[in-house]
Amino acid sequence: MRQSFLEILRSAFHRRNLVISSLLFLIVVIQLVVLMPRDLDLRELDADKSRAAKAGRKKQIPKDTNASLGKSITDLAPQGAGGQILRGVHSIEVNSDGKGWELWADRGVRPKDSGEWKIETVRVKFYASNGVTYNVTGRTGGVNPATYDLWIKGSVETKSSNGYVFKSPSVVYNSKLKKLTSTEAVEMIGPTDSEGSRLELSGEDMFADLNSNDIKVNRNVQARKRVHGEKTAQIQSTAAHFSGATNLAAFTGGVTIDVETMRITGPEARFTYDSKRNALESLMVAGGVKVTDSDKFATSGSLSVYFKDDRYIFKGSPRVVQSEDELIGDEIVFLQGGKQVQVINAKAQVDPARATGTPRPGGKVP
Repeated sequence: MRQSFLEILRSAFHRRNLVISSLLFLIVVIQLVVLMPRDLDLRELDADKSRAAKAGRKKQIPKDTNASLGKSITDLAPQGAGGQILRGVHSIEVNSDGKGWELWADRGVRPKDSGEWKIETVRVKFYASNGVTYNVTGRTGGVNPATYDLWIKGSVETKSSNGYVFKSPSVVYNSKLKKLTSTEAVEMIGPTDSEGSRLELSGEDMFADLNSNDIKVNRNVQARKRVHGEKTAQIQSTAAHFSGATNLAAFTGGVTIDVETMRITGPEARFTYDSKRNALESLMVAGGVKVTDSDKFATSGSLSVYFKDDRYIFKGSPRVVQSEDELIGDEIVFLQGGKQVQVINAKAQVDPARATGTPRPGGKVP
């Protein structure tokens, strides 16, 4: 039997309604399965925040994992600038003479628009002449890959291979000249000698030439060193000179040395060490010396002080005034810190109570 046109139309509408109903059912199921958990999570979070607010505390929201890469290293680069970040940095500068420096750092960053690497937790080993090395550590720094110049800042410590330690807020290294410079306040501690004493010093800037291993501390230099037993020498000068290769220690420019009641002044003073005994041996003051003590006054061209023997030798037209006596000779020697006096080729009579020995022919007093 053939269906009428009306029945066919009704059947088509019925099938369409079934399809629409099925689609609507599917949409409802998707909403329940996919969207409802998110709505529930949001409601849970809102409920947690509400409970936390009532409890008087804030909900702890997990931090972005990208932010945990390290605040210190992100601080080194401009926000949003982009660039390169390295961890566990190890770099070596090699020149025609061999290694110039070797660098280690925890982290490094090079901003997209910068030619300089900025580094964090820095240690640099500089290779100087004659096998001498200088180890420099600091909190942050920078490297110019085009010139191999460096700068280091933050509790900087520079240690020479022979034991001198220099502390300063910052240092700059010029790779072409092979020079380390600090333009800020510097503190220095020398190596310990066999008597457990060391030279301690402060100044206003520092300069180290890695070609010659000469180290210089400038301006308002203040130093102290135990020189014999419990005696301590307090030293003031314009500059102090050291060597990264030897135990040289010299002071220049308005040098003043105070040892107990004795004051020694002159333009230059040099400490000499006995390398075999690893101990301070002597002090040489040159260029015109003046010495004052509680009961004496002396002048000469130079003065040599031997700390172990407690002996002071004046040379170069020496002259000593003590009480009413004036001593002039080719050489004048203080023994026991000046308690006894010897005059070689004396040109004035000395009170026997203050001189040792008996005058020999020619005016010698042993």
